[in-house]
Amino acid sequence: MFACDSAGITPDIMTVAKALGGGIMPIGACLSTEQVYTEDFALKHSSTFAANTLACRVGLRVLELLTRDDRQLIKDVERKGQYLLSRLSEIQKKYSRVIKEVRGRGLMIGMELGVTPDNLPHSMLGIIAEQEFLSPIVSSYLLNVEHLRVAPTLNGASVVRLEPPLIISDEQCRMAIDSIERMAARLSSGNTASFLAHLVGKELPAIPLPVKEPIITPPIQPAQEGEERFAFLIHPLYLRNYREFEDSLGIFSAQEIKNLFDRVNDIIEPFVVAKTRITSKTGKQAYGEFICVSRTSEELMNMPKEQAFKELSSAVNLAKQRGAKIVGLGAYTSVVTKGGRDLRNLGVAITTGNSYTVAAAVEATLEAANRLGVPICDTVAAIVGATGAIGRATALLMAERVNSLVLIGNPNNEEHSRRRLQKLIAEIYQFLNRKGLQSGGAICDFVRNHPQVPDPEAPLEQYQEFAALVVKESPLIYTVDLENYLPTADVVVTATSQVNSLITPEMLKFGAVVCDVARPADVSMEVKDARPDVLVIDGGVIAVPSGADLGWNFGFEKGLAYACMSETMMLALEGLYEHYSLGVDINVEVIELFKNLAKKHGFKLAGFRSFDKPLSEETWNDVLRARAEGQKQEAVNVS
Repeated sequence: MFACDSAGITPDIMTVAKALGGGIMPIGACLSTEQVYTEDFALKHSSTFAANTLACRVGLRVLELLTRDDRQLIKDVERKGQYLLSRLSEIQKKYSRVIKEVRGRGLMIGMELGVTPDNLPHSMLGIIAEQEFLSPIVSSYLLNVEHLRVAPTLNGASVVRLEPPLIISDEQCRMAIDSIERMAARLSSGNTASFLAHLVGKELPAIPLPVKEPIITPPIQPAQEGEERFAFLIHPLYLRNYREFEDSLGIFSAQEIKNLFDRVNDIIEPFVVAKTRITSKTGKQAYGEFICVSRTSEELMNMPKEQAFKELSSAVNLAKQRGAKIVGLGAYTSVVTKGGRDLRNLGVAITTGNSYTVAAAVEATLEAANRLGVPICDTVAAIVGATGAIGRATALLMAERVNSLVLIGNPNNEEHSRRRLQKLIAEIYQFLNRKGLQSGGAICDFVRNHPQVPDPEAPLEQYQEFAALVVKESPLIYTVDLENYLPTADVVVTATSQVNSLITPEMLKFGAVVCDVARPADVSMEVKDARPDVLVIDGGVIAVPSGADLGWNFGFEKGLAYACMSETMMLALEGLYEHYSLGVDINVEVIELFKNLAKKHGFKLAGFRSFDKPLSEETWNDVLRARAEGQKQEAVNVS
C-alpha cells in the first residue's frame, strides 16, 4: 500500500492525504506506531478534518476497498503501473531526443522531457523548453487533442505527471499509451504548429510516422576564453515574422498568430535565437549571439515605456551575463529606448548601428542612381524622417552632392518637427561651410558663394539666423507635407519609425530612385507592381566577411546582415567596447570611422536588394525599359 513497504521500512510517523479520500472527499490523517504515540501529541495535534464524520467514513471505505480480496486492487495497480512503465520506456527509447526519462512506481509516473534548442533547432518548441514551460504545453496538448488528462510538476519544469485513478482499466491504459506516443511523434518532429494549433482552434497538420530526424547543422563552437564577444537584440517586425522563424507556423493566419502569441508573450523571457562567429579578413574573430525579444514593432511602440524598458533591459542583461561586451540594438529596440540612451547605464557598451547604416544607405543610393544614369548633382533629393538619427545624418551627407534637398518631418507633431528641421538646415550649412567643399551640387555652391554665410567656426545659433534669412532662396526645403513634396524628388531616402508603410505609388515622381532604410519598410508593396519605372532598394544590407552563417532566418541568404548588425560586429572585432551611435546626433566623423572599419575587416554592400529580395538583372532591365518608354511618351506629348 505504501512505498515504504517495498523498502522494508516501518516509519514511526507517516502522513496520508488526498488518496485517502478516494478522489471525492478532502481528508488527511497522521499515522503513528503505538510506541511513539503520546497523549500530549494527541492533544496538541490539530486537524482540518477533525470531527468530520463524512470524511472519515469515506476514508474507512477507501481502506476497505484497498485491502479487500487480499489487496487485489493494489496488485492490479502494480501490474498496470508496470505495463505503463514498460510501454513508456519503449516510447522513450524510440523518441529519446525529446523524452529523456520515464520513472515512477505503481500509478505515479513521471515523464521527463528532453527538448532543447540544440536537439530541436529552428523550432519554437526548443525555445519554449528553454523558457521552462514546455511541460504545461505538452499537458495542454494531451488534454485538448488526445483527451488525456496529465499535469506538469510544480518543482520540475520538464516533468509531466501521469497519475491515473487506481480503477483505470487495461483498455484505458492502452489508450493513454497510444496518445502519449502520438504526442511524442509530434514533439519529435519539431513542428510547433502541431502543439499550438489547438490553442486557436486550428486543425492540426499531418505528421508522418515514423518521424525523421531533423538535419542539424554543426553547432557554433562556444566562445573561447579571451575571444571578442558581441550580442545583437532582434524582435519580429510584423506578426508574419514569426512564420519566418519557423516554417510550420505558416499554417496560421495573422490573427491566429496574434491570438497565439498574445497568450504566451507575457511569460516568454528574452532568449538566444542563434549564435555566430565572424572572421575578419585580417584573421581576427568575434563570437556573437542574437537575442530575441518576442514583441512586434507595434507592441513595442504601444506598450508603456516602463514595460518596454524593463523587457529590453532584461535582454541586455542576458547578453551581458552570457559574456557580451557590446550589445547592438535592432529595429524598434533602438526607437523605444531613445536611440539606446535609456540602456547605456547597464554596465555594457551599447550601439544602435545607425552610423554604418547611414554610410551603407548613402553608398547604395549613389550607386543605384549612377547605374540608372541619374546625374546626382542635378537631382532633387528627399529625406523622409529627416529629424531621426538616420535621416539627419543622411541629410548631411547627401547635401554635399545634390542640387536641392527636401527634408520631410513627422506631421503628427508638426510644430516640434518644424523646429528640428530648421535646426537641421542650420547644421547642414555649418557642416558644408566647415568642410570647405570646392565642388558638389547647388547646395554647396549656395553656401560657398552666399555673401552672408557665417564664419566656418561660428556657433550654430548664427547658422540658424542665416537659415531663417535665406529660407525663400535656399535649395534646402523643409516640410511635413509628404504627399505634396515627395513627388518632386528624383532620389528618396526614407528612414522613419512608422509601424505601417506610408509611401504609396502615387507619391513618387516618374523614374524616382528610392532607398528604404526603415524596418518595417516605409515603401508600400503596392509600389512594386504599380510603378515599374521606380527603383526601390533596401538600405543597409551588408555582406559580412567569410560569408558567415548568422544561424537564423531573417529573410536574407547566408552571409548577409543588416548594417546595424555589421556595426556591432566591427566594434567587437576591433575590441572597441564603448557606446556608439546613440541618440539622434550621429557624428559624421564616426560614420567615416565605420566606413574605414568596413574596408579593413571586409564588410561591403551586398549588391542591391528590393523588397527583401535580390535585385535581378531582369528587374534592372525592366526599370530601364519602363523609364525609357515613359520618357519617350513624355517627348511625344510635348511635341
